[in-house]
Amino acid sequence: LRARFDGDVACEPRHASWFTPGAKQLLTEARVARVAADPAPVPGAGEPGGWPGLVYYRWHGSPEMYVSAYPPAALDTLATRIRADRKAAPVWCVFDNTAAGAATADALALVARLGAPD
Repeated sequence: LRARFDGDVACEPRHASWFTPGAKQLLTEARVARVAADPAPVPGAGEPGGWPGLVYYRWHGSPEMYVSAYPPAALDTLATRIRADRKAAPVWCVFDNTAAGAATADALALVARLGAPD
């Protein structure tokens, strides 16, 4: 990967083997961030990891993946996390709860909560 591309990279692993110290070391050495997914498919998957030079949140909708909109309290919590994270690294956030159209509203609500960068 790094022989071909020098930009930011994130991966969203879904197997427990990617949430071990060895996997963290591999991702860090390759400069690959590990996505913080919601809902988390395995323990640890809800937290960003890997290379600390990028933080990436990918929210799929909860309780029903790809469908459910997020309640205001969940977006408040995410905004708080992003504000803290962006002090140390660029932050990406993608809402993948598009099946019923919730992603756009969730993204706009999050942007409103974040306001201008610190």
